[in-house]
Amino acid sequence: MIIDFHTHFYPETLVGRAMERGRASGIESCTDGTLAGLLREMDRCGIDHAVGLPLANKPDNVRGVNNWAYNLKCDRVTMLGSIHPLTPSPEDHIQWLADRGFRGIKMHPEYQQFRFDDPALEPIWQSLIRNNMFLLTHTGADTGFPPPYHSDPVSLAAFHRRYPELTLVLAHLGSWRMWEEVKEHLAGLPVYMDCCFVGNRISDELFMEIVRRHGTDRILFGSDSPWNRQDEDVHFINRLPLSDTEKEQIFSLNARKLLNI
Repeated sequence: MIIDFHTHFYPETLVGRAMERGRASGIESCTDGTLAGLLREMDRCGIDHAVGLPLANKPDNVRGVNNWAYNLKCDRVTMLGSIHPLTPSPEDHIQWLADRGFRGIKMHPEYQQFRFDDPALEPIWQSLIRNNMFLLTHTGADTGFPPPYHSDPVSLAAFHRRYPELTLVLAHLGSWRMWEEVKEHLAGLPVYMDCCFVGNRISDELFMEIVRRHGTDRILFGSDSPWNRQDEDVHFINRLPLSDTEKEQIFSLNARKLLNI
């Protein structure tokens, strides 16, 4: 079984804008950006299940984004919710998500313009902890934004130390394009890392150094579809010197634990 823990698709009203934004960042999509397009790509690449990551880019969009995610019924896709850092009463929205079975939320410090050391965001983190929900967040550099970036391995390690009860899923192997610092500051901490948009952008040797230091029980397969091809990322994991048991952890077992499936 293969679970892609990091995928994107968009409502009809937004898909054109999302595809154009990707092209403007120099990234060509491998699907048309719709749920149907993702499912076709999953069939082509042998992906059994996916996690969909919506993002509220404005406080006013939180309710609409989460309603869209909740009403999107597909047995092969598990949706996360989203919170904007300026959302009034974020605890109410997180409770609404928890009551409807959401396992976690997606946030993005670049698109949503926040830092993890902002004390004003504590109600979000505490609410996630109370409801046993995880936070999946973009980390490190982003092709659509200039430096300096809003997250890095040092700040993320400090964030984990402040909220050790919060289950963290750090996209892009801890911090995109900052992997030497990931090896030093994050690898080995009790946080999850997905490996989306990493294959062919990191050497096999450095990837394996991080994985060996961190442990395969906290690495999640992810592609970042439609911005990366799922079959290329499957091939990336399969070519590495990992045992069958370790590959099974990365491809599905760790995800099933987080998603309760």
